[in-house]
Amino acid sequence: MADLLYGCVGVDGRRKRKQREFRSIGFTIDGYTDEELRARYRFGKESIEYITNLLADNLRRKTNRNHPLSALQQVLIALRFYASGSFLQVVGDTVGVNKSTVSQVVANVSLALVARQQEYVKWPRQQQELGSLKTAFYQ
Repeated sequence: MADLLYGCVGVDGRRKRKQREFRSIGFTIDGYTDEELRARYRFGKESIEYITNLLADNLRRKTNRNHPLSALQQVLIALRFYASGSFLQVVGDTVGVNKSTVSQVVANVSLALVARQQEYVKWPRQQQELGSLKTAFYQ
């Protein structure tokens, strides 16, 4: 009876469910200069857009139920984590998402980058090339 009086239970006798609230996450790269982007993310605007376009298909969520982060937002969260070396909680507080969201985003972006490694990371195939590369690295 007390639950009914205090609004915890509906008229049908079931507990009222709290309505979920979705915060709008409106961070973009438009409000920053190239220097500010490099200071925060270690990449300029063109590079961030290139990475986003490259990974967009892997990062896009196919759901109509929730409010998924855009590919750009996911790339920005991951780059912020990589660039700052901060904890997940700190990055989440900075951009306005939960620590678990940051963790999932960093994992997804990292896997998407690793899936593209064959296109961008080339290792020497012969011993002579490897030796000259080692020498050049230390010079």
